Amino acid sequence: MNSKLVSLFCCLIMLVSFSGCTKVTQLVKDNQPTKAELLAEINEEHQRWEAAPAADPTPYLRHYDDPADAQKYFDYVTDTYSEYDAAKELSLEEAEEDVNYLFDAFYYDFAFYDYFGGHTVFDQAKAEILQELQAKDNLTCKDLQEVLVKHLTFIKDGHFNINHNFPAEKEIPFFFRQVMFVKTDSGYQDSNGKTVVSVDGHPDLDALFKRSISKEGYLVYYPVLLKKAKFDGTEWDKHVCDEQLTVHYADGSTDVLTADTWSQYYKDLPKGQNTDLRQTDGIPVFQFNSFDGSFLQEVNAAAAQMSDAAISMLDLRSNVGGYEEVAHQWITRYSRQRVQGNGVRYDVVNPVSVAIAHRWQTHDNILILLSGKCSASSAEITMDLAYNLENSLIIGENTNGCMIGNGGHVELPNSKCSVIMTSVCVYLLPEGADYFEEMRGLSPDIWVPAKEAETLAAKLMENLK
Repeated sequence: MNSKLVSLFCCLIMLVSFSGCTKVTQLVKDNQPTKAELLAEINEEHQRWEAAPAADPTPYLRHYDDPADAQKYFDYVTDTYSEYDAAKELSLEEAEEDVNYLFDAFYYDFAFYDYFGGHTVFDQAKAEILQELQAKDNLTCKDLQEVLVKHLTFIKDGHFNINHNFPAEKEIPFFFRQVMFVKTDSGYQDSNGKTVVSVDGHPDLDALFKRSISKEGYLVYYPVLLKKAKFDGTEWDKHVCDEQLTVHYADGSTDVLTADTWSQYYKDLPKGQNTDLRQTDGIPVFQFNSFDGSFLQEVNAAAAQMSDAAISMLDLRSNVGGYEEVAHQWITRYSRQRVQGNGVRYDVVNPVSVAIAHRWQTHDNILILLSGKCSASSAEITMDLAYNLENSLIIGENTNGCMIGNGGHVELPNSKCSVIMTSVCVYLLPEGADYFEEMRGLSPDIWVPAKEAETLAAKLMENLK
């Protein structure tokens, strides 16, 4: 037989072997919730945090050797961004001066200095950095950056980076969508009714199988795994999951599933525009890529325009954050009421008692918030606000994972390395709020690849009765 025909035949056999092929069967259709049922389920998941106890701020509080040191953070935080030349050569003395400057900035300014170990941990990291620099025959600004990043991986602050290199790993999602699953009284079943009894290496099926949307717009379940990845300028590249899933069914058969490749989604706005209000299948969709106060008026105007729509989408997949007040104003204009998030800002230098008043706000219309790995900081806070607004759905990927901090800027004097670190205030969620974790991000209510979230969300709304 011709070798090409053999290959084609083998591929067809492999496709047929998947017992839960992507055909939408009657079982899938029969297990669709109504729109009201889906909203009730997700509203209950969101509302359960209303009565959760406030987080204990004690581990985050700053402790200075001298109380007067608390005032010195003004000496380090700057709005100046000088030109950075990675190839510029540095003397050992210049590199050491930059290291000393950075660790002084950590002590005086970094809100998480004590939280991540204080003098004991930071002094050890500083000594290791200086020792490695002294062993180099020559140094460039890039060399210094790489040594710093290498020794600061213990800082699990999603904002913290050096020239956009994040020392700690974040988590990216891999979707296994070769087989369509539904959740029934018998457990997870493929589209042909075969019941899953186990998945090798993953005993908690509820943690593995995520609420999702098929390409046809039906609510289904797919396995989703989170894997650690470095965000060091290569996050736009395709990432391949290092794991396959072997699914065992009650009838003794198995499926071996392979994940889709993952690459970071980001969509630029139309040229010359700061915002974009569009329609997808009759649903208004509003996109803006940063919470910039300079175009607050058009952001609020769009929110007011969308407030009467039965279903609206807020596209935060490409929103990298900005001024938190813009987030509050958008939700207020859209819902026509003041909505509070579950988290609160807390000053770790000058602590005061903060009472968290969780207020669940009723709301008739549906707000879909589209999320992706670029959704960061104030974009994540917007989703936290939406947790307390009835009929809000978060659809997409887990977010960036940089909500508890902020973006204070420090510039090293010789190399001009730009360092972003959290200053003074942190954003604390209630005890046990597992829908968000720094570096992992905020978990969506319905998991779909960010690139497809807008299209699939519209299809789901059309299909649900």
